[in-house]
Amino acid sequence: MTQEAVDCQNPTQAITSQVFSLPEVVFRENDIRGYAETEIDTEFARRLGLAMAAILQSNALHKVYVGQDCRLSSPTLAKALKTGLLNAGIDVIDLGMVTTSALNFAIYQHGDCDAGIMVTASHNPKEYNGFKIIVRGQVMAGEPLQRIKSLMASDTPSINQQGREHNQDIIPDYLQQIVENCSISPGLKIVIDAGNGAAGPLAVNLFERLGAELVALYCEPDGTFPNHDPNPSEEGNLQQLIDTVISTKSDLGLAFDGDGDRLVVVAGDGEIIWPDQLMMIFARDILRRNPNTPIVFDVKSSRCLEQLIHQYSGTPVICKTGHAHVRKAVLETQAVLGGEFSGHIFFNDRWYGFDDGLYAAARLLEILSANSDSLTPHAHKFNLNQVIGDLEKSVYTPEILIPIGESEKFTLMEILASNCQFKGANIITIDGLRVEYPNGWGLIRASNTSAHLTMRFEADNGFELERIKELFRAELAPFINNMEQYL
Repeated sequence: MTQEAVDCQNPTQAITSQVFSLPEVVFRENDIRGYAETEIDTEFARRLGLAMAAILQSNALHKVYVGQDCRLSSPTLAKALKTGLLNAGIDVIDLGMVTTSALNFAIYQHGDCDAGIMVTASHNPKEYNGFKIIVRGQVMAGEPLQRIKSLMASDTPSINQQGREHNQDIIPDYLQQIVENCSISPGLKIVIDAGNGAAGPLAVNLFERLGAELVALYCEPDGTFPNHDPNPSEEGNLQQLIDTVISTKSDLGLAFDGDGDRLVVVAGDGEIIWPDQLMMIFARDILRRNPNTPIVFDVKSSRCLEQLIHQYSGTPVICKTGHAHVRKAVLETQAVLGGEFSGHIFFNDRWYGFDDGLYAAARLLEILSANSDSLTPHAHKFNLNQVIGDLEKSVYTPEILIPIGESEKFTLMEILASNCQFKGANIITIDGLRVEYPNGWGLIRASNTSAHLTMRFEADNGFELERIKELFRAELAPFINNMEQYL
């Protein structure tokens, strides 16, 4: 698909002077997200449809896919969104309840239209909802979202030509392409935890067709998320998966988020394999066949990943955290692979360059299957720990969250960037402060998706890890109260 710049500045629709108050906080860096029914209600969704119609028409697009996750508020918001689009003359192809990856697949593979809007709050708790928007292969993020906001502040006039709507079931084609794309050996036993999100039925269908033996956890869509939030980046949300993998003697566990575009994995011994470790597995596999190509990763990812990319003759490309930023970097550099620590993994090798948790899981199972052919007869056949066993090791922290108001977090980061010294370190400032020392690094940045600053640390050993954390304590304490409770 040819990637073209998206024109958000000169929409063809005229704007009326009617005033509408929008909550500033919902327009985040990579998508629109906030509390359903209060911050994001049906009038918000209708006006978003009108604004998006203007932007689509300014880009010579007259048709759009609309999908939704399983949140209780999603059907009502999707209906209002479609009303705005249809009333402004845009044809709507309704995909129903799907994953964000399936909506992306529709855009890339079917060619009916070059745009899609997903009603989802991804991994956030049940009280939230929002929208992910794709136009001409790009996620609308940053400044383009601010332009949408200005259009939504006023209403657009009705037009004589009403758009048309029809339904499409994209799931069979989407799953079939993954089945044809990936091959796994028989005998693999996996546990799937979909967190009661939209990915559950698709994951069960897919991995049964690929020949795996399944144990399904929370694979029935339920927008109340009765078992845990659909966020696999939170270690507490993985405990049931860990326990089940161990008790059932499964080879590994797969955890997906609420809209299915993120993946975190648990090995057979219960060890969490975080996405930057998965990226090391994928990068090594791809670079063995495609050396001298770029691999994209975000500022939260392990330094071991960068070192591995160099080792296998790839070109490491570091970028800001956020699925939109990684996707853009993958497209701009024509990278074969991209990923971020939260679990968005983008395959531009044999796939379409968008983030897809189910496809990433299938590629992992394929690598495990290939590795099993070279093991000794008495070795455990599908042992993820053996696959990563010879990769570079480090010690690291999970993400550490510091609560702060949405309106304050970016201002505080500017203060930190101007005042913190970190003498003797190499400081990367593309997204917060990534402070690199010879034996490790620390990061502090503003979260794109929640009212927090986030920190993460990695080092060659425990002593260096504590030393770097202590340096951060000293630098941040004048600006952040009670730093000792976070570090």
